[in-house]
Amino acid sequence: MKRTIKIFTLIIGLIALVLSCTKDEIDVAALTDFPPGIVSISPADNSKVVVGNFDIKVIFADGQSSPLSTATITFSDDFGNQLAAETKSLSGTRDSLVIPGSSFGAELLGPAVYNLSISVKDSKGQETTRDTKFEISLLPFAANYNEMYLSGAFNGWPADGSDAMTLVADHTWEMQGIDMQGGEWKLKNCANWCDKDWGDPDCDGIVQETTGGGPNSACSPSGLVNFRFNDQTLAYTILPAVEFETKLSGLYLLGTFNNFEGSQYKFNLIADNTWMLPEVELTTGDLFKFAEYPSFMGRNWGDSEGDGIAEEFGANIMFTAQSAFYSVTFNEKTLEYTLTFLRFPTIGIIGSATPGGWDTDTPMTDNGDGTFSVLIDLIDGEAKFRANNSWDFNWGGSDWPSGIAELNGPNIPVTAGKYNVTFNPTTLEYSFVEDAGFGSIGIIGSATPGGWDNDTNMKDNEDGTYTLLIGLLDGEVKFRADDDWAVNWGAADFPTGVGTQDGPNIPVTFGLYLVTFNSVTGEYNFAPASVGIIGSATPGGWDNDTNMDPDATNPNIVKVNMDLVDGEAKFRLNDDWATNWGAADFPTGVGTQDGPNIPVTSGTYDISLNVLTGEYNFQ
Repeated sequence: MKRTIKIFTLIIGLIALVLSCTKDEIDVAALTDFPPGIVSISPADNSKVVVGNFDIKVIFADGQSSPLSTATITFSDDFGNQLAAETKSLSGTRDSLVIPGSSFGAELLGPAVYNLSISVKDSKGQETTRDTKFEISLLPFAANYNEMYLSGAFNGWPADGSDAMTLVADHTWEMQGIDMQGGEWKLKNCANWCDKDWGDPDCDGIVQETTGGGPNSACSPSGLVNFRFNDQTLAYTILPAVEFETKLSGLYLLGTFNNFEGSQYKFNLIADNTWMLPEVELTTGDLFKFAEYPSFMGRNWGDSEGDGIAEEFGANIMFTAQSAFYSVTFNEKTLEYTLTFLRFPTIGIIGSATPGGWDTDTPMTDNGDGTFSVLIDLIDGEAKFRANNSWDFNWGGSDWPSGIAELNGPNIPVTAGKYNVTFNPTTLEYSFVEDAGFGSIGIIGSATPGGWDNDTNMKDNEDGTYTLLIGLLDGEVKFRADDDWAVNWGAADFPTGVGTQDGPNIPVTFGLYLVTFNSVTGEYNFAPASVGIIGSATPGGWDNDTNMDPDATNPNIVKVNMDLVDGEAKFRLNDDWATNWGAADFPTGVGTQDGPNIPVTSGTYDISLNVLTGEYNFQ
């Protein structure tokens, strides 16, 4: 009863306090009664300062009901030797303590890691403490990292340090005079991807940490640029390497393909008053205009006359040529614009010799070098190549098994067999190379379970491509055919590249990967993967996977410790049912693709799954 009365009295008191402040805003700062806070520390925790003179400064804060009283900073090296100590009486709600560099010979300190031990008290005796570290480095400017690299499709994703950036100001790294070719890229602080990396998939000018296989940056310009990155703010800028004359703030292509709005199709200034859009896919009948902004808020240009010379606020331009990818140039002075054909979106092979006959194209793969290819079974008959599943553009020739095709040329005579077919719609060269056939394709190397002695075979997708889910250690790998070195592929690039016969070992980093390899083109990709457990017995139910971690010594075994209830569970890849493992056995068994749900008894378990064998254990 006494407790009830006290609570009631407290409530009445609070109501009275609120009512007494109806005319004036309540002073929240005056009501605070928390331990003092540390607002900022310089040098900051885990930061780097340049060899030379620097001061140590810490800013503190507290509320009016318990103002600041005293603070102490102890400065020591990483061996515990005290280099400086300072205690100061503080006052008010915000104050600072500074130890001048001249007092402890800052300019004489060598490169090493140093420690700060900080404590602050308020008038009520409440105390806050914090221990931090910083590094004195030999870098020319202050920075958070000793090195920084810019890696991407434009320079082959190197791991040999050839993509190093230069520290040009405090926390500012730069790479000059590069052509990013409109491709993907990432920043990293270790040449061979051994520590952190960052990307900007949202294209907002601020990178986010993507260590462990996060998405690449999704956009970049073409043409020579200078790239700058601030490792403190994580902001970056991409500016033309050469300043060109222009009176526009920018230029964008707006049309029916983007609902006449958006920054997806942004031009680059490539010469005085001349803008270029490296690539856009246009379909016959598309309408478009040029605009200074990613909307029609500013100036825009159309072409009412259809003569290739635009007019400000002119009519929409109708695209009447063949559907394909084009580059677009626009001169803001003369208002002339040009569209240059780049490539067709699709190329296929069709004919009586192909699986689809004369009715259905067999799609060919764009190899990115101007050629298209496919591994295909053919019968005696004829074939042609054509674009966009249409006869508007088709090519044929009278020569077999290779030759130069002609537009609307004759049907190519075909002899039955399995062939690697290649066609270049620019040079019109074609070839049908009989597939030698491989009994198996495997991955081998120091990073694999079998080391350099035993291949781990990949799944044959029957189209020249092979896939494998595998855990890899830090090390090197290669692809090879039929467990023999007679035919093998390698390259210096990771996580993607094009392997060549007897090429270098592929450098790889620890992790779980879904590996794909094309035995026709040599293209490979190591895509970071995740394996999780899901089901009615798990915390996420059948809606959310609980991801498992690769074992440090054998990353093909993924593990997790978790509490389960009575129910069922399965394992699956990348939060998707396309690849999943199950079996009717518990607590151990061998999961198979689309196998039954695993019956689970409630308890706390160390759960493991071998992604190569499907063996699992609830221990």
